[in-house]
Amino acid sequence: TINSKNWKNFRKKDSNIKYVKKLDDILNNKKVDFIIVCISWDQTEKILPKLLSSEKPMLLEKPIAFKSNFLKKLLKKNKKNCKNKFVGFNRRFYKTTQKLYKRLLKNDLIYADIRVTENYNEIINKYGSKIKNRINYVTATTHVIDLVIFLFGQLRIKSLKIIKAKKNKCSSFFANCRNKKNIIVNISIFNQNPSNTGITCYFSDGTTWDLSPLEVLSIYDKYNVQTNKKNKLRFYEPSLLRKYSENDNKYKPGFYNQLSSITKKKIQYASSIDSNI
Repeated sequence: TINSKNWKNFRKKDSNIKYVKKLDDILNNKKVDFIIVCISWDQTEKILPKLLSSEKPMLLEKPIAFKSNFLKKLLKKNKKNCKNKFVGFNRRFYKTTQKLYKRLLKNDLIYADIRVTENYNEIINKYGSKIKNRINYVTATTHVIDLVIFLFGQLRIKSLKIIKAKKNKCSSFFANCRNKKNIIVNISIFNQNPSNTGITCYFSDGTTWDLSPLEVLSIYDKYNVQTNKKNKLRFYEPSLLRKYSENDNKYKPGFYNQLSSITKKKIQYASSIDSNI
């Protein structure tokens, strides 16, 4: 609403920003040539049919829907209009992610390990109990799963283990998967675990590419062996070959590159509506 704190803060950025009461006032405005939909996590699905019926290009904040059948029906009905609409998975546009993406094009991946750590209790306290059953649509998990699809393609789950939490209803998940090339991709989603979220790829040339955290890419080649002089124990430490960091700090990392690419119709890395099914 016009009295909300968010609107007042946004208004301070530019006094020329206009407020409208109805979505149709934006969709039917011929002067509007691009729309960014960034509303509460549980509201986009409610207006999605109207958004997808519009011909205007859009960037929509995730999640756009909670049921795949609902999204499939909308996509089928508005297939033409969906070609210029994308979902805000900005991690695809990290420089670190794109370097790993280009490396994967050499097709010599041996194995991939994906780890996600969430603090579900903290998230529930922030958003309320209504998010409990849809928590992985909103948190870092959804970003990492999107990256998995982006980097490795669609996966087949070979086995799945769920460890139920004792103190709350949120569980941890462990999936052994295969992509179309039958490469093993293991995914671990932890509830309250000190492990760092990341994606680690092992290649046939002996290098290991570690995206952990997602803003930092470390490339290792072989390892160094060191011996403790006191107890004679040997330590094997990976040898750091190169290191890259996502340094887009003016805006939310990846956001500017994402928006710039989409408005210029350079959509190679963009997350389409159908890929969100």
